[in-house]
Amino acid sequence: MSYIHRPSDNYYEPGESLKHLFEELVIQPFEHDLPALAEDVKNTRIYYWEDIARILSQGQSNYDNVSFDKASSAYYFPKDKVSIYCVHHMPRHLFGSYHIFTNCLPPIKENNKVVFIDFGCGPLTSGIAFRAFAGQSDITYFGIDSSQTMLDKAATINKYGTNRYQDPFYDKFALIRDTDDLTKLLDKYIENGDGTQILFNFCYFFSSPTLDVDKLSDVLIQILKKYNQHKMCCVYHNPDHRSLSKSGRLKTYGKWEKLKTNLSMIRSQITQSDVETFSYCRLINDSLHNNAKVYYEVLCDA
Repeated sequence: MSYIHRPSDNYYEPGESLKHLFEELVIQPFEHDLPALAEDVKNTRIYYWEDIARILSQGQSNYDNVSFDKASSAYYFPKDKVSIYCVHHMPRHLFGSYHIFTNCLPPIKENNKVVFIDFGCGPLTSGIAFRAFAGQSDITYFGIDSSQTMLDKAATINKYGTNRYQDPFYDKFALIRDTDDLTKLLDKYIENGDGTQILFNFCYFFSSPTLDVDKLSDVLIQILKKYNQHKMCCVYHNPDHRSLSKSGRLKTYGKWEKLKTNLSMIRSQITQSDVETFSYCRLINDSLHNNAKVYYEVLCDA
């Protein structure tokens, strides 16, 4: 699918269909609902990203609650915060995900059946990237996010799809708020031993301070045991933690390490890891974000 273009090296830009999606579902709502902030972004007002980081609590905001920002004396409603997130974070996570999928995962053949389970799915960010990577393969998409407002945005974007509501990104598509529902959902789409590959995606998911890694481990271990005949893969992407202090590394990376340890007791894994660099242009002001970095790990069956 020529939905994402790579004109040179590791520089990515949206194809025409993705440009339309960004314009109609991200940029226009942002400019309409938050004109002052949109003007700051458009004119690249110095340190505007600090305002965004503060409003979104460094990305950790509750996207279903109204927030009051003391610095601007303004209230931000759930749809406002999702809109800000989409403008500021979505391109980086989308192109970063696509870069990792295309450079670090084996190609998916058209006759492969895959269930893509997207933890912390947000507005379908990695979901768009995975569809562009997988092409027309038989993909079932499960998105998990604690925010209903984010899930509503993801549902709208999936319906918009690759051709302005003519073709969704995923026909087989489900969104849930809690991992407790995941095993029941899988039972509806997978027959044990039917060859379906299961891919778990964690795009900046482990940055969440409220993540219960023990609960997540229990759910994934249930899946590993029940579908032990199926190939599985985990993809982790997050900011590079290696230059941080010991406490910073533990905060950023510790829960992922614990999950890996728990899963390794059930199934042997081969780990591939590195820091990848990519470039793209930000939305609205088209400023180049050059040499953006993302740390990734891919865990596959040994």
